[in-house]
Amino acid sequence: MIYTLRTHLRQFPSRCAIGLSLCLLSLALVPRDHAQIAAAPSNAGSPQGSASEGRQFFESVCAGCHGLDGRGGERGPDISTRPQIVQLSDGDILEILRVGRPAAGMPPFGSLGDVKLKQLLAYLRSLQGKGTVAALPGDPQNGKTLFFGKARCSECHMMQGTGGFLGRDLSLYGASLSPAEVRSNILRPSETSNKANKTAVVTMRDSTKFSGVIRNEDNFSIQLQSADGAFHFLNRSDVAHVTFLPEPIMPSDYDKTLTPSALNDLVSYLLTATKKDRPKNQAEDEE
Repeated sequence: MIYTLRTHLRQFPSRCAIGLSLCLLSLALVPRDHAQIAAAPSNAGSPQGSASEGRQFFESVCAGCHGLDGRGGERGPDISTRPQIVQLSDGDILEILRVGRPAAGMPPFGSLGDVKLKQLLAYLRSLQGKGTVAALPGDPQNGKTLFFGKARCSECHMMQGTGGFLGRDLSLYGASLSPAEVRSNILRPSETSNKANKTAVVTMRDSTKFSGVIRNEDNFSIQLQSADGAFHFLNRSDVAHVTFLPEPIMPSDYDKTLTPSALNDLVSYLLTATKKDRPKNQAEDEE
């Protein structure tokens, strides 16, 4: 399992953020709190009991950095809604907490025992929306038809391996959000948009222009993906300036193009697609 996680970290730079987030989560367990947790009574009789005990641990040793809702604070990142963290298996998170990452300054917490570590994990998963069932406002099957049809979501977004690539992968999108949050993000994309959801226009010193989504950038280069899927690797020394179009790539008129009923169906699909559309063997591996 350790080998698999390290392999993923080498292959995907974005996974570095996962390790950092989990390191910060565990580094919050300072020696004084370590003793407090070790002395706390356990209640592993049921999943609800585990989450309840885990909440006490989380609020006493993790919330100071990550916030009571796990969505980040002044000293720690969001660990309840970031897809890179939500998609980690229970085994991966437990292994990181158990053996630590000494090279990164994170001590091991295996001495807490499996019961207490699982209680903390259970509460973290509840913050991520797993293990809870939200009331669906519409018909997920109709929502799926809209996603790949009239709503045109799949032109930019991937869902379980099918769809576009300019927008974020929505395969795990509904795992940690409420129906109201999903609806708000659809109707008001400008409130949550960032550079990844805006079209960048890169003007070169020779007046050549490239437009698309910036996938990566550093002090020496800009990697931009255009609407046709092509990648452009641009040297910063050749770039005159970079601007962003004001409107987000995602349409902001769904309140006009979709009826309230259709919008409810789309929201319901996004909330349920995480489990329903995964290959059966993948879903079984994560349970």
